[in-house]
This record gives sequence, C-alpha cells and structure tokens, in this order.
Amino acid sequence: MSAAPTSSVEDPIDRRRPRLFAGAADEPRARRATDGILVAVAVVALVLLSLTAYPQAGYERALIVLAGAVPSVFDSLWRLMIELLALAAVGVAIAVVVRRRFTLVLDLVLALVITVGLSFVVERAAFHAWPALPGSLRMVGAWFAPLRLGLPAAVVMTASPYLSKPARRVGWWLVLLASIASVLLGAAAPTGAVASVTIAMMAAAVVHLALGSSRGRPSLDDVVFALRGLGVATTAVGAADRQPEGLFLVDAADANGEPLVVKVYGRDAYDTQLLTTLWRTVWYRETGSPTSIRRLQQVEHEAFLTLLASQAGVATARVVTAGATVEDDVLLVLRPWGEPLASVPGRWSPEVAHRLWDTVDRLHAAGATHGQIDDHHAVIAREPGDEIGLVDFGGGSVAPSDPRLRTDEAQALVATVLGLGEDLALPIALDRLGSDGLAAVLPFVQATTLTPWQRRAVREQDIDLDAVRDHAAERAEVEAPELERMRRVSWSSVVQVVLLIVAFMALSRAVGDVDFAALGDQIGDALWWFVVVGAVVAQLPRLAQAVATLGASPTRLPLRPVYALQLALSYIGLAVPTSAARIGVSIRFFQRHGLPPGSALAVGALDGVAGFIVQMMLLLGILVMTPASLQLDLDTAAPVDLTRLLVVIVAIGLLAGLVMLAVPTWRRTTLGWVRQLAGEAVGAIRGLRSPRRLGMLFGGNLASDVLFALALGAFSASLGYPVGITELIFINISVSLLAGLLPIPGGIGVVEGGLTFGLVHAGVPEDAALAAVLMYRLATFYVPPIWGFFALKWLERNKHL
Repeated sequence: MSAAPTSSVEDPIDRRRPRLFAGAADEPRARRATDGILVAVAVVALVLLSLTAYPQAGYERALIVLAGAVPSVFDSLWRLMIELLALAAVGVAIAVVVRRRFTLVLDLVLALVITVGLSFVVERAAFHAWPALPGSLRMVGAWFAPLRLGLPAAVVMTASPYLSKPARRVGWWLVLLASIASVLLGAAAPTGAVASVTIAMMAAAVVHLALGSSRGRPSLDDVVFALRGLGVATTAVGAADRQPEGLFLVDAADANGEPLVVKVYGRDAYDTQLLTTLWRTVWYRETGSPTSIRRLQQVEHEAFLTLLASQAGVATARVVTAGATVEDDVLLVLRPWGEPLASVPGRWSPEVAHRLWDTVDRLHAAGATHGQIDDHHAVIAREPGDEIGLVDFGGGSVAPSDPRLRTDEAQALVATVLGLGEDLALPIALDRLGSDGLAAVLPFVQATTLTPWQRRAVREQDIDLDAVRDHAAERAEVEAPELERMRRVSWSSVVQVVLLIVAFMALSRAVGDVDFAALGDQIGDALWWFVVVGAVVAQLPRLAQAVATLGASPTRLPLRPVYALQLALSYIGLAVPTSAARIGVSIRFFQRHGLPPGSALAVGALDGVAGFIVQMMLLLGILVMTPASLQLDLDTAAPVDLTRLLVVIVAIGLLAGLVMLAVPTWRRTTLGWVRQLAGEAVGAIRGLRSPRRLGMLFGGNLASDVLFALALGAFSASLGYPVGITELIFINISVSLLAGLLPIPGGIGVVEGGLTFGLVHAGVPEDAALAAVLMYRLATFYVPPIWGFFALKWLERNKHL
C-alpha cells in the first residue's frame, strides 16, 4: 500500500462551500483523445456553416424573421445575457491570476489568439472577403462569427477542465444563453452564433491537445472528508502507485490500521465526463471496460458483481460501503483480499492453475463474468495456501452472452500458458473444459480478447497465439479454427488491373480537351487554407464507415482497430485492386475477433446494403423535395468495349457454376459450405433488431455520405465557387451509385468524369470543376492508402490480421 499521512480536514460546513477550481494548481496535465474529436467535429461544422452562410438558407431567414418579431422591450435582457458571459470570462481570468495558476494564463491567451485567427478565416470563407478588425467587439453589426460572443466563450471553455462541476455547468449555460441572446438581439445570424461557439470550442480543444489539461481529481483531504461522510474513519490515505483511467484510486487504512482500497469517481474529474468516458469505451473497448458511462451506475455495478461473486464462493475483496457524497463524488470502499499473482514470486504451479479454473467455473455458474482474468486481477491468499480469487469486477457482466463466457475462458487459458508454459497449461485446460469446450474457446484465443497486461506479456515472452491454438487443437483432437488467408494475386485481380489501365486511358480521353494551363491557374489561385480544411474533412468518412461497421458486427468491437481496418482497406483496394482481397482481409479481421466466416461475410454485406439504402433514401428525398434531376451521362468516361467485357465475365461465371453442379463431390462440398455460411450469416443478421446497432449502421453510412459531400464542397469553395450541400450530396451519391455498376477499381475515370459533370451543371466553370474534383479525389482516394499501409502493418503487428 502506498499511503501517506492524512492532511488536516476542514469542518463540514467549510467543506461544503462552493469552490471554483476542481483540483490543485500543480496537478499533472493529460492529453485526451476527446479533444481531438472536438477539433474534428468543429472543422466539419465550420466547413458546413461557411458553405451555408451566404446566401442564407430559407430556414435561417425564417428564424431571423421570428427573432425580429420578439418585442424590443426584451433587448435589455438579451444584452444582459451577453454581458453576463463576458463578466464570467473576466471573473475566471481574475481568479486564475489571483490563485497563481499562471500556466492556465498561457492557455487562455493562446485560446484567445486562436479564436481571433479562426474567426478571420471563417469570415473569409463565408463571404470571400477579409473582415475589418475595428469595431469587431461591438455588440451589433460585427462579423459573421462575432468576437463579442466567441472570445468569452473561448475563455470559459478553455478553463472548463480546471473548474468544479457546478462552475463548469454555469459556464456552459451562460455560453448557450448568450448565443441565443445574440440571435434575438440581431447581433448574429443563427449560423453565425453557432459558428462563434464552434470556433471557441475548437480553440479550447486545440490548446488542450497541445498543452494538456487538468484531470480535476479530488484532493486527499476531499477523499478523507468523503469517507467520513460515509461513516469510514481513516488513519492514513495516499494515492495508489497505479492509477487506472476514469477513476482516482486511493490506498487507505481504517481506524484499526487495516487496509482499504477506495475508488473515487470524482464529480469534478474530467476523466468521468460523459464525452471522455464514452470515447474511451468506444475507441478502446478493452476487455473488462466499464459497462456504464455514469459514475454512480459504475460503482453500483461493480459493488453488485463483487457481492455476487463473494456469495458464489469466489474469493474477492469485501465491499465496505459505496455511495455518493454531498459534493456528488461517488466512492466504492473495499477491503482488499490477497495479493495479485503478478506480485508473488514463483506464484504459478499446476495446483494454482486448477484453482484458477475452479474460480472461473464458480463465477460462471453464478451467471456472471469478470472480463479481465490475468495475473493482475487474479489474487492469491496472503496466508499459506493456493486459494485463488478475483478482484475489480467493474468490467464484468451478469446474464452473460456466450462470447463473454468464452472470453473469460480464453483469458484464463492464456494466463496459465504465460505462467506455466504450453506443456503444462494445455493439458490442464483440456481436463477442465473437455474437447468440445476447448474447441469452443480456441477462436477467442486472440490478442484482441486478452487484457492489456496479457498482450504485453505475450509480446515480451514472444508467444505465438496461432501456435497455441494449433497445439491446443491437436491435444483436443479437434480441427483448429482456420483463419482466412490473404491472397495477393488472383485471376480476378489481374482482370481488374487491366480494367484499371483501361480506366486511366478513358480518363485521359475524358480530359484530353482540358486546358491544363488554365487548370494550373485555377489550383494556384485556390484558398489554400480551405484546401487544407477540405483535405482534413476528406479523411473523416472512413471514421464514419468504421462506426457503420460496428453496427453491422454482431459482436461488440473497439472502434480503434475497426477504423484502422477501414484505412487498411483503402490501401489494399489500390495495391491489390480486387474485391476478393478486401473481403479476405475483412474476414480475417473478424475471425481474429471470434466471428465465424459466415458472420464475417454478413458484416460486409449488411454494411454495403445499409449504405445503398441510405444513398437511395437521400437521392429519392432530394429528387422529390428539390428541383434536382438525375441526368448524369458517363459515356465519355466508360470504355467502348465494357459491355462486351461484362458479357464475357458473366459467361465465365455461368460456365463455372454448371461445372460445379455437374461434379457431385464439388457440388456437395460447395452446398455444404454455402449452408454453413448461410447459417452463420443469419445469426449475425438477427441482432439487427437492436436500436443501437441500427443507429450505428445507418447513421455511420449517412455521416459518411455527408462528409464526402462536404469535402467536395470545400474544394469547390476554395476556388471561389461554393455549391449548396444538397447539390453536393446529390452529385456525390449519383456518381457513386452509377460508378458502382462498373467493375473498375475505385471508379477511376468514371468518378472524375461524373463529379466534374455534376459540378459544371451546378454552375461551376469546367476548369474549376475539374480542379476541384482532382483535389477531392487526391484527398479521398489516392492519399488515404499512404496511412492505410501503416494501418495494415499496425493491424498485423497487433494480431488483428
């Protein structure tokens, strides 16, 4: 235990006084991925707002008319709301200086500078003219994104991680009310007010990414006071040496000197905020990650599972108390049991391995799982003896699904292999699980189902999990789960490479009459900062596609490797231009996550069908509700003999099918394989009744289409020719659907010609349209394979492929 003497504690009355700052001034900083998300979201939002700023959309004009109808007698109230935000920002700045938090002063100054710079850029993007700085702080008649709103909002948002939760909430409400007041007062258009707040949010997130921000954890005095409020007296407290994400872990001693473990989910801790917790859960989704994003529910869940495990005869920590304090901190107080196996020298023996399996069996018989069975969460009795227990049930579950049960068993198997070696661990696993049980566990013996500690140990000990699966299958006398092999070259890939060459020739013919000197002038005159924005937005659709893949998958997967898979597929699609290669990689990926081949195929099929449905719904909606019409003619971009080539391909496919049916052995093998895949696929499809999966599947595909359209619009606007978002979506989807009918990898030639045609019909000159399309295709199709290559290597290195 790492405990330190307790500092003096204030009286309860003093402790309940509101405080402005959450933590100490010298608290370490941390960078968070959620700030990166906010930057990306802000970039997309500012691009969209800039494209729709002028001319104003009908809905915005209606909102302005509605705001103008509010009696002018309330103008003083609207001004007061704006002034309150400014006063709050000034008050925060003064408090920062008075409390000598000088590092935060630097953060605020940087945020103000970034806010002014971004406001200039957005003004230039919206109206194609640089704004005048004099008068920019006036309440009325200022910029599109008024600084009178953006600067104080930037101060409040930058200081937010350092403030206590009540102060943080007050700041957010003031920003919201000031934004509404700006519109009602006529100081900003609705899109301008949103743009101003978005700029402030982006400035704060950039500063937090660059310099880090406070964790906002409670002090040890606060922990002592909270424990006292729950009826737990302590003689010593100290921060634990190892601090997990999402909570503050404290080692303590009670009034009798007995050890306690206190898990504190602080009200003001930035790690426990909704967006941070949600991102950590979705992006990493480590085995055993919290099942709830609310602090009180996490504590209740872990306390219940700990009590359930104890009742089932599993040796574990004893729950002393749990609850929320008057300051809304949530605590779980435990009496620790045993020592982690990792800290006991010579800990492993065959008897210990059997005891670990006994513990897993008892837990599963009670209808619960643990989710993190390794030698950091498996504990051994301090007294002589080999009784094995489990601690930290925060990532466990009740009424678990079969994959969760198999994950526990796979982790237990790997834990014994790491501790004893294959020769001793595999016979024990076979004895405890039986041949059928071990065969069911083997597909889950993957790096992705292991805990972070186990993955690190597997790398350090240079253990080949594929070899472990093969050797276990041999001992159980079952067939080892076969993973899809990646095929680099096939006749299909050769045919598509030929089509790729034909497409390049067609593209050359399509642009043969283009004045390349004028094209160069167009690109040279582009607003390069807007080109950069378009390039950034062009990388986001694959993140949205990864979300859609998560929705199609019947098993819960972390977002990080799925996003890496989407990047890797962009590289494979260019390096090995064949659908078989992409399908093979996808199947191998999902098999690594415990899915059979049929389910893996179904994931891709569901994703593709959902994307097609979303595109058709968008296209039909635009055709019905707008004057747009589908009149794209891509004959100039298609090869003359394409129809003949398609006929040959179909004929070869029919001939292969007839030969397969004529040979009984081949027919039986093929039909059996098809039936197996169909059964597995049906199992994957049944889970689509989940609203969560449906929302991710269709929402991800919708976001992908919108982001692609925004990227095209950004490149067109960079040349001085903004196009409405509805037209951009219509053009993009129309070309995508038509290009999908042609067996040309990436639609090379077809897409360029179709997009250029669409932009020209939207009012963009031909040279500018082609320049915008070439920049767009460079950013969305030709550049992503660069980091797709590194994503593929990362997937292979981390055993996702």
